[in-house]
Amino acid sequence: MQMIRRIVGIALVLLVAYSVQLKAQDQRNRGYIGVGLGPSFILGNNNVKAGTGLNLNLLNVGYVIGKGFGVTGVWAGGAHRFDSEATIYVHGSTPSPAKVEFSYGVLMIGPMYTLNLTEDASLDFKLRLGRLYTYNKATTADSESISENTTLGASLGVGYRKKVANRWCVMLSSDYYGGRRQYNFTGEQNTHLLSFTAGVGFVL
Repeated sequence: MQMIRRIVGIALVLLVAYSVQLKAQDQRNRGYIGVGLGPSFILGNNNVKAGTGLNLNLLNVGYVIGKGFGVTGVWAGGAHRFDSEATIYVHGSTPSPAKVEFSYGVLMIGPMYTLNLTEDASLDFKLRLGRLYTYNKATTADSESISENTTLGASLGVGYRKKVANRWCVMLSSDYYGGRRQYNFTGEQNTHLLSFTAGVGFVL
């Protein structure tokens, strides 16, 4: 998994460097570097009412190479705190309700297709692979359980960009993240996350 982290990290650095180089050659408006903030949701389990969490996009990068096709990368994380309606089995068989703290982080890269709506607005369709990290702590009346996991994850996303100044744009995006994970608050369960973010970006 360390190898995956290095590959994704190197790819993101190369993507940014390549974008900056093209910018120096005065090829404008093909890419962006942005940040964003918004709600996050845990999907796929009706027994757990996780409510709304918080998602932060620390780095959202994309660049169109030609004919609408390009590359994209994301570095993001999120957190949830809630009371579990499921049960955690303590000492083998005793069920107990729990307070849960759940967080995640993603570092992914992949292809992107951009559909230009107007000269200043576009839709980005993104498919990414990379590292998905999850951490959760469940606390009952007499016990505490902590678990962490890093696995290969995938992401599907749709983003909207609107240029509002010479080098700036507003960004709206919806991203799904999925990967294998065993939650300790609801039994064996794959990770399914959905986030919505709004932010600003620097136009390359």
